[in-house]
Amino acid sequence: MVLYKTIMEIHEANFLYSITNIRQRLFRFLSGELSKRGIGDIAPSYGDILFVLDQKGKVTMQEVARHTIKDKSTVSSVINKLQAGGYIVKERDGKDGRCTNLTLTPKAIKLRPVLLEISKRMNEKLFEGFSEEEKRALFRLMEKVGGNL
Repeated sequence: MVLYKTIMEIHEANFLYSITNIRQRLFRFLSGELSKRGIGDIAPSYGDILFVLDQKGKVTMQEVARHTIKDKSTVSSVINKLQAGGYIVKERDGKDGRCTNLTLTPKAIKLRPVLLEISKRMNEKLFEGFSEEEKRALFRLMEKVGGNL
């Protein structure tokens, strides 16, 4: 088992640390991009929830939790913040009053092109210097890592 390699060199003993470090740097990049565009009420960690709603349309809180692999309390907290910001509408399901349906507001839909541009810039930065073959190999290996969980 390798324990004494440098922190910056990615290896089995620091893989989770490295993934977390990459995520933190990505969130810092995304926060800066959002700030440049005057968007201060959407945190990068809200992106997966907005993405699910954009892709799926009307969904329940349970569906959002399942698709984002977050617990319902975390999803509920973020949904409340997005609702307060005017990005999401919550409505009780007409057939099952226990369920809450979520949809994006026109404000959120209007923001879509900006968020897609930020995402594009992020991907360009992430994969700068990668060949298509290297990207395919990375994605294949990440799928394998994810599949092991």
